[in-house]
Amino acid sequence: MRLIIAHGHIFKNAGSTLDWSLQRSFGDGFLDHRDDKLMREHGTRHLGELVAEQTSLQAISSHHMAGTMPDLEGHQFAQVYLLRNPIQRVRSVYEFERQQRSDSLGARTAKSKTFREYVAWRMQANVPRTIRNYQTIYLAGAHDYLEPEEPGAELFARALEQLRSVTFVGLVDRYDESMVAMEYRLRPALPSLDLAYVKQNVTRPGLFRKSSREPTSILDQLGELASTVISKNGLDLALYQLADRQLNETIAEIPDFEQRLREFRARCGTLQAGH
Repeated sequence: MRLIIAHGHIFKNAGSTLDWSLQRSFGDGFLDHRDDKLMREHGTRHLGELVAEQTSLQAISSHHMAGTMPDLEGHQFAQVYLLRNPIQRVRSVYEFERQQRSDSLGARTAKSKTFREYVAWRMQANVPRTIRNYQTIYLAGAHDYLEPEEPGAELFARALEQLRSVTFVGLVDRYDESMVAMEYRLRPALPSLDLAYVKQNVTRPGLFRKSSREPTSILDQLGELASTVISKNGLDLALYQLADRQLNETIAEIPDFEQRLREFRARCGTLQAGH
């Protein structure tokens, strides 16, 4: 049975770091899929075609990963995601868009506005919902959700089912713990998997104060806008809390977890010392 990791790479959720580790583990057996149009339009079928054509493929990452995996004889898929505290994610998206070399609408707006002004703009119904319940929409498989109102119970139920049924969901703010747990889950089928990492695609050191990225500090920075941000990320907050509980349950089942975590961090230290 051939096991393939399918990483749903959610924007600004440490996906580039996970992809770096997958590339390091599998080399040419890893595909960083960038043809969003094909994945958006054909999803599951396109993924099945990729796997059938690339017989050495062991892991694939996409910003628009299909929520349903293809049914291929002799193949299994390990769907993995990373979720982030949605309040911290608001700040991370702004910092990234403000520094990136891009002419996208988000990048142009971030460069011309303060943090609070940018977030107020992003809260508008006619603006792409990059920081409005974005993770719920992603896990629900509704990549093209364009309705002005916030997603409701049906989409949240779909996201919750995905959270509970896929192979693994980790958390950005518990990244090391998440990687140890993911290795434990997947190494029986993929013994070469090594998720030690050097952080990728991060904000330039010193550009923003670390203290400004804590949830309470972020809400303070937003002032009266904070209640709107919380309201428009209520589903993401609930999903994040459930994922946190699920990760705790997974860790509780892993023997010698603390020793595994120490060894993982030692591997990361060795990698970082070499860069």
